[in-house]
Amino acid sequence: MSTIVGLRCRDGVVLAGDRVLVRGGRVESRNRRHVFDFGFDPDDAGTAAVGSDVDRFADRLESELRSYRLERGPVSIAVLERVGSEVASETGIEAIVAAREDEAENGDRAAVRAIYADGSTLSDPPMALGSGTSLALGQLEAADLDSLSVAGAEVFVRELFGNVAERDPGTGDEVDVWTAVDPGTASGDAVDG
Repeated sequence: MSTIVGLRCRDGVVLAGDRVLVRGGRVESRNRRHVFDFGFDPDDAGTAAVGSDVDRFADRLESELRSYRLERGPVSIAVLERVGSEVASETGIEAIVAAREDEAENGDRAAVRAIYADGSTLSDPPMALGSGTSLALGQLEAADLDSLSVAGAEVFVRELFGNVAERDPGTGDEVDVWTAVDPGTASGDAVDG
């Protein structure tokens, strides 16, 4: 199984996931995508997912979000959490999702939620799911995430996955990252991976 993480930092959120696919204790691929962008805007909505059929989960979630946008408008974190929870419970996938909060709730800040395969959710970042959960959470909880910019948090997450990959055979060091910067903040230079 892969590892995914989600965190809130000083000026936004970061989602990340490695590219390993493990089945039956064997690495089947080192090029499996676990991070998806579901936004019309560059940082509208994103998700990282782990499980046996992440593509099915991602396709279904993308379809549901597209329908929602056509009928009702922008997708907030509350909407993404509700829709993602329904899709996760149908597909048996665990995910970490990110989107903007409703402007009335929290000033349009980006937020993250963990969604479990039974549809339950967690809204207290940082979060990690997958085979390297305990290793990743240890590093996330020890870090001062509130002081990091989105660009700094992206660098930190890439290093985190390198460390986790050294100790967990189900986690790879090739990482995809999705970020959302809060409106009105400057995060610094973008980091290419």
